[in-house]
Amino acid sequence: MEITDPARTQSLVQGLADEYSRKILLSAIPAAKSVEDMSRENDIPLSTCYRRVHELLDAQILVVEKIIVTPDGKKYELLRSAFRAVSISFEGGVMKVDATVNEDVAEKLRRLWLSMRVAK
Repeated sequence: MEITDPARTQSLVQGLADEYSRKILLSAIPAAKSVEDMSRENDIPLSTCYRRVHELLDAQILVVEKIIVTPDGKKYELLRSAFRAVSISFEGGVMKVDATVNEDVAEKLRRLWLSMRVAK
């Protein structure tokens, strides 16, 4: 999918250029993770990780996949990268950004099941 919104394109390019944001996005492609998990796995200071996560959420490059409420009432979010692949090209003096949506595994199975039902 081509990203045509200039603000989102700019946010995506900035997110990929920043080392911490890039680590966060890459670690959240295969599975949703908490900020604490991303901080620990990528050796990013927790406060920096929270700041980058908020920037990526605002840019809709990172999405909340699930909200967990613990038995003692604490709440935290599991976050996932919105895209699993991004390509940037310069064509005719214009930057073009194409991204592949990071589909949830459940969505993939649902589409497969629906395609099997139609094939009957």
